[in-house]
Amino acid sequence: MKFFYKGIELGFPESVYEPREDSLLIAKVLEEKLEGWKAENGKAKFILEIGCGSGLLSIIAAKSGCEVVASDINSDAVACARKNSELNETTIKIVQSNLFDNISGKFDMIIFNPPYLPEEQNRENKSWAGGNNLEIIKQFIRGAKTHLNADGKILIVISSLSKPEKIIKQLSNSGFNAEIIAEQKIPWEKLFVIRASERK
Repeated sequence: MKFFYKGIELGFPESVYEPREDSLLIAKVLEEKLEGWKAENGKAKFILEIGCGSGLLSIIAAKSGCEVVASDINSDAVACARKNSELNETTIKIVQSNLFDNISGKFDMIIFNPPYLPEEQNRENKSWAGGNNLEIIKQFIRGAKTHLNADGKILIVISSLSKPEKIIKQLSNSGFNAEIIAEQKIPWEKLFVIRASERK
């Protein structure tokens, strides 16, 4: 299957999450943030994408001059993102990792489009089901702090079905300031992008 976004071409098999409304919403927010960084001093930023899927967000960041690490637990996604990075002539370090298990170093931004629906995960729904109590997002929050630079930011996209106020509370309890910075209504739910930074 093929997907096109602003000059970026992506190919992906059925086993890899297809870019959808949530991907496009966080892509828009990411582009706005990257433009702001360019306006500041033009210095390259270090970006980590957890759960990169086909690699769309990582490719956007790499094309903006960032140094990017992309990871996914799905070996098919790792292979797919690697091919798409080459197809779009970007340099991205791509690793297979369950959240932060195989990640080292600190980053200026960590991006995560997680499996965010509150359902028990199985083989068929693992691209969108985050556990009955959103355990995957909770694990991400616990690990993110040790991989974020002092002034770093987290961007995470979630659904109204995953109770964004609970995610914000979880981030706050873990020492982050968090707020919703973008939202979009789609037929069956509302999507939100949350930005978080470490509380000073």
